[in-house]
Amino acid sequence: MKSKRVWVVAGVVVGVILVGLLVIEHFLDADTYRGQIEAALSSALGRQVELGHLSFSIFSGSLEASSPSIADDPAFSHQPFLTAKEIKIGVKTWDLVFSHQLHITGITVDQPKIMLLRRADGEWNYSSLGGKSQPGSAGAAGGGLLPNLTVSRLDIKDGTLTVGTLPAQGQPHVYSAVNVSAKNFSFASAFPFTVSCKLPGGGTMNVSGNAGPLDQRDASLTPFTAQATLKNTDLALEFLGPSQGIAGVADLDARIVSKGGVADASGKLHVTKLKLAKKGTSSDQPVDLNFSVQQNLKSLSGKITKADVQIGKAMAAIAGTYQSQGNTTTVNVNANGQNMPIDSLVAFLPSLGVQLPPGSQLQGGTLTTTLNIRGPVATPVVSGPVRINNTKLAGFNLGQKLAAIAALAGAKTGSNTVVQVLSTDLHYGPQGIQTNNLTTVVTGLGAATGQGSISPDDALNYHLRVKLASTGVGGIATQAMSLLPGALGASASQQMKNGIPLAITGTTSRPIFAPELGQILGGKGQQQQTTQPKNPLGKVLGGLLGH
Repeated sequence: MKSKRVWVVAGVVVGVILVGLLVIEHFLDADTYRGQIEAALSSALGRQVELGHLSFSIFSGSLEASSPSIADDPAFSHQPFLTAKEIKIGVKTWDLVFSHQLHITGITVDQPKIMLLRRADGEWNYSSLGGKSQPGSAGAAGGGLLPNLTVSRLDIKDGTLTVGTLPAQGQPHVYSAVNVSAKNFSFASAFPFTVSCKLPGGGTMNVSGNAGPLDQRDASLTPFTAQATLKNTDLALEFLGPSQGIAGVADLDARIVSKGGVADASGKLHVTKLKLAKKGTSSDQPVDLNFSVQQNLKSLSGKITKADVQIGKAMAAIAGTYQSQGNTTTVNVNANGQNMPIDSLVAFLPSLGVQLPPGSQLQGGTLTTTLNIRGPVATPVVSGPVRINNTKLAGFNLGQKLAAIAALAGAKTGSNTVVQVLSTDLHYGPQGIQTNNLTTVVTGLGAATGQGSISPDDALNYHLRVKLASTGVGGIATQAMSLLPGALGASASQQMKNGIPLAITGTTSRPIFAPELGQILGGKGQQQQTTQPKNPLGKVLGGLLGH
């Protein structure tokens, strides 16, 4: 019986306590604290803070504000910097109930919508957060309620972050499922934090590290150290915009140290389905990059101290500088690749929009180049020497395309065209490709020199001189030309020794080869045909050269 009475008494006591708590919660008017909290937060943030209706939950030990908002910097926008469904302010319950003292233990912001804006000069709309107090608002009213705004925990849950430029350039980037957690949060000291979110293209980002103390002159320059990982990042949506023609899916693992307005980042980048030209297609060959970058956070300029690119077994080193302004990033970098295996680069060619003749494929050999890349990332100008050694264009019979010239040399290239050497000074830009000082040696055919261009539509415009072997049919043809009368014969014979002029037109996928007979005859071919229409050597010459 005694045991039963004890439990009954205990139940009654608990019931009384619960009823008492409910009565306290019901009669405690939390809204009376709203003005003080708004003033204190406004003072701490340097922005006008509005909490909406404030209620008190004694069981969760928190003040709950519906539809809170934080004003933006008026230099950027008159729309709110932050709005939210709800904000919960954790408090020490007994101090609030019995002493009417407000001691905040934590802040949780539920489903906020945050707008970040950046001007062309690099200034962010959150730069002034935590700076000067809101004029005439919080200083007196706050009365030291939150002198340092230190809380044991600050959480942002299921937020939406919109990042844009001022003035607006293109569509803003929208990050969803934003979750932020900071322990022992304070403007005056360092604190640990974690951030996670979904990226605009469907990928994810996770960041963890330490930040603080807050830079009161510019919050965007607050020092921090963090480890960042990005998965399935859409390069076009996240960094460049779909209209740039560059696309790919990237995974990033980087360490970032920001101090004194300068951020140093180093890590690894893995890119798949890369496309580097509007007319290109996604490459099956992944690209890996080990990098070290230093960026000035105010000027948005940076230095690439190291960027080792790996495409299969091909390695290249990149170094230089870059500058961002709005949605445009310009670069001035040098790329150095020595003896890169062409077999590793072949699958990468479609991303550059390179089209080989149908049924053909590059096999074997190496590529060596030192290129300067400058200008906007979307439309760069690339220039420098390029050299290819000992490669084979399998499935392309150049001898057949040049049947007449091959016959002169008495040589046949077969179904594969073997290129011993191909070197040129490359210039690539929005107007197309220009190749100067072009020299190539093809097994079984001879050597060719000259220059030419490829338009953005892949149209070819090349003028070469092909030097054939001095023996075989090539030698006979040279002797035959020397039999032409007078200066005409001497000129034609000398032209054959100097090389047969060749024009290449058509497109990169369907080239058209045609000897330039007028140059061989020194511009006198038409006159010679008129004065000596029955000349059998002229007919032979025309037939040999495909006329």
